Amino acid sequence: MTDAGGRADHLAMPIPGGILDVPPDRSLPPGQRLVGRLPIMHYGPVPKPRPERWRFTIGGATADGAERAFDLETILGLPRLDVVADLHCATHWSVLDLRWSGVPARDVIALAPPAPDVEHVLVFAEYGYAATVRLEDLDSGRAILATHLGGEALTPERGAPLRLVIPHLYSWKGPKWVRGWNYLTTPVRGFWEERGYHMHGDAWREERYAYQE
Repeated sequence: MTDAGGRADHLAMPIPGGILDVPPDRSLPPGQRLVGRLPIMHYGPVPKPRPERWRFTIGGATADGAERAFDLETILGLPRLDVVADLHCATHWSVLDLRWSGVPARDVIALAPPAPDVEHVLVFAEYGYAATVRLEDLDSGRAILATHLGGEALTPERGAPLRLVIPHLYSWKGPKWVRGWNYLTTPVRGFWEERGYHMHGDAWREERYAYQE
């Protein structure tokens, strides 16, 4: 698995910061272990920044049937959102209290709303990576298209210029280098969903694998 559209991973991987004890006033989803720092993991090479070519495209079953593309300036001009959230990887590690800053995913949805019968969204990123999420999760108040982590601008390795974070879902549902989404009236499986992982991916329900659906 990956941290958000990243390289396949194993429990034996070196964990930065090591395994920590969970504070007595906190809890983790079932099967998770607390680690000291957020690992950097990704599938394939890190994309080279090309802001002049960058577009965020919303298509599929939009309300008016039209596909729309927005430049980075338009996306970054939306109201800002700060979210403090834990990050949970399906390979059993978690990091507490990451401070993300960016734009609300629901405000980007409002730029090109879905048709009334849409329930799922295929979020796509660089190099053909995609993740299937429920519209209600993408439209939640804490789903964020992050530009900053811990007060610092995201590096390319962390997913710049935009990285989707949906805190209650496993981290593969939030691609790095996100470039848009397609609204779906019939669900399709994204990159990891095609490889045996869960269509929903709620970390607190331990929805890791497709056989649990």
